[in-house]
Amino acid sequence: MKAVKLYLDQKNMEQSRILNLIFGERKETIDAAKMLIGRMKANKHLALTRREMRALAKELESGRYGIKYSYHNFYTKMLKKLLDLGFIEKNVLIWDEQRKKTEAVYQIKLQAIPERPPQGGFIKHAWQIAKSWNEYVKS
Repeated sequence: MKAVKLYLDQKNMEQSRILNLIFGERKETIDAAKMLIGRMKANKHLALTRREMRALAKELESGRYGIKYSYHNFYTKMLKKLLDLGFIEKNVLIWDEQRKKTEAVYQIKLQAIPERPPQGGFIKHAWQIAKSWNEYVKS
């Protein structure tokens, strides 16, 4: 907890720093996460289908965008962590206008937080992290 508090105080939770807090200082993982979130933000539902997710993982593995990140690490380290922390949801049903059917997708989840931060302690740090995530996704 002390490490989180020091990190939050030092970095002031800038929008680009939320990924550093989640993934540490691993540059490849942060770059891959930025690519994933960018792709998801490009969709009006903030979502990717399983097929699109798999295609992105394969593209990152091949190094197509200048980022070389393994397929295995994409799913086990990056995506699993985002799912476990509640920043991305799996199997959300949305209506696909092109195919005229409902599809299960991975979708970015904006955190439901109050406008004002709580008084202090762990809950305040959790609020700061959730607020930073929301700002990063909305930017």
